[in-house]
Amino acid sequence: EQRLGVAFEDAIDHLAQRVPSQDVQLVSSALRISREVGGNLADTVARLGDTIRKRLMMEQKIKALTSQGRLQGMVMTVLPALIIFALLQIEPQAMGALFNTTRGWAVLAMAILFEVLGYFWIRKIVSIEV
Repeated sequence: EQRLGVAFEDAIDHLAQRVPSQDVQLVSSALRISREVGGNLADTVARLGDTIRKRLMMEQKIKALTSQGRLQGMVMTVLPALIIFALLQIEPQAMGALFNTTRGWAVLAMAILFEVLGYFWIRKIVSIEV
């Protein structure tokens, strides 16, 4: 855009609008401030690059540390269904009351509700915003 004659500040603002990223917002702010105030642009961009790299490393570290919690949430959500399926195969008559009575359907509904709530609760606990 700047080659087409658009002002530098407008071109940087349009770039930040086109690419909705916090990193691009930081770069555009740094470039605008450096252009208005002056100073060593290379040093500013180098420090900004270092900051962005450190933030990405921190995000990756958090993702690695919370992976066990995410997997645990998935396993704990699927495990009751697998147990019900296994018990249906082993003892279909004992599990028949769960699917043939009103009380059994109520128990299944409550179990499904608690499983869904537990899954979302674990996801909320494990999700960390940087």
